[in-house]
Amino acid sequence: MRLINRFTRLFQRNRGGDGPADKGSPQTSEALHKMLHMIDQTQEEEYSCDEVYQLLDQYAEAVERGEDTAQLMPLVKRHLDLCRDCHEEYEALLNILESTPSI
Repeated sequence: MRLINRFTRLFQRNRGGDGPADKGSPQTSEALHKMLHMIDQTQEEEYSCDEVYQLLDQYAEAVERGEDTAQLMPLVKRHLDLCRDCHEEYEALLNILESTPSI
């Protein structure tokens, strides 16, 4: 059984519910699902937000050059796929790079 399914069932059991009718508010259910998804996607080797932030300019420049960042910097790409805050920083940086004329 997938980790997310186990946690969902455990969460429902601890709240005294037997099924989908007792999942709480939609916001709580969505937040729980997001958290469990992130836990389920966690791997042994990952970068923290601070580590990604240190490499973000290099990553964005590589994307701008058309390089295969999935192969060059897979841990940064994976973190950006999972972390909305870091992804927003990346998008902002990429927008700046795209709007800046080349010298």
